[in-house]
Amino acid sequence: MAIDPLAGSDLARVPLPDDVYGFGWAELRYLLGRHATPSSQLAVTLLGFDAAPTDELVPAAGVASLLARGLAAATTDGDRAESRGEAAVLETVFARGRRWTGISFRSGERADLMVAIEDGDAIALLQPRSLGTWFVALTNEVDAPATVLARGIEAVEQLQGSGSFAVESRTLDGSVGARFFRPHPDGWTVSDAPDAERRAVARGALADELAALLPGPVG
Repeated sequence: MAIDPLAGSDLARVPLPDDVYGFGWAELRYLLGRHATPSSQLAVTLLGFDAAPTDELVPAAGVASLLARGLAAATTDGDRAESRGEAAVLETVFARGRRWTGISFRSGERADLMVAIEDGDAIALLQPRSLGTWFVALTNEVDAPATVLARGIEAVEQLQGSGSFAVESRTLDGSVGARFFRPHPDGWTVSDAPDAERRAVARGALADELAALLPGPVG
């Protein structure tokens, strides 16, 4: 990676959180459109990109940005590009996704969102940030999706503070189910519907509760 010429000054490059990649919305829209599969089409909807502009300038801007960042390479004929690195992994997850889980956070006027996509070989966690940018985390812990989601919830809580979480999962066949978590002095209370009876869950047992919603890796 090139050395930041302004390192140490107030205009130094802004560091990303550990193990997180940054993408712009045009880059993601380009990657989402690379394959016309039911999985990628559902990802467009669930990530809110169905309302984004679709003219040819959007993917052109996206691939140009990826090329400039070393996340794509032009083919030998120069007419197309192939994704590289984390962009290639994300493109594959979009095209082959089998399970999608949304994590929404709310506390008063504060809100946040994270979406997990599993394709059987990798799990991508996507989080919208400011000005059309997204944070993306990638992991191969496909045998422990509940653990991955629990870490995602804890990361959002660390960033936003205490609040309520709604976790809803679905596949191409439809909804899998949902869990609703609220903070509790000893951990969480959880229910299967917003107004259903709640049960106490210890803070360290969050992954176990999510495992009931996500019974193992996707097939």
